[in-house]
Amino acid sequence: MNQNLNNTLEEQLRTIICDQQNEINSLISTINVLKTSVKEEQAAKYVAYVKYAKLKTKRKKWQTQNKYTE
Repeated sequence: MNQNLNNTLEEQLRTIICDQQNEINSLISTINVLKTSVKEEQAAKYVAYVKYAKLKTKRKKWQTQNKYTE
């Protein structure tokens, strides 16, 4: 009887460990997706900032040129 009880407890623990491992794998996968998303977002922000800086420079040049032509 003790052997059956032990097997049942071992099986329950094995099931819990398997469930926990599946959850860990799922969380690792989610973390990797989030890392990729953040990396893409940061790259897009950088590109947008560079475009903004170029447009700001062009606007300043245009304003300077129009001051002298008026």
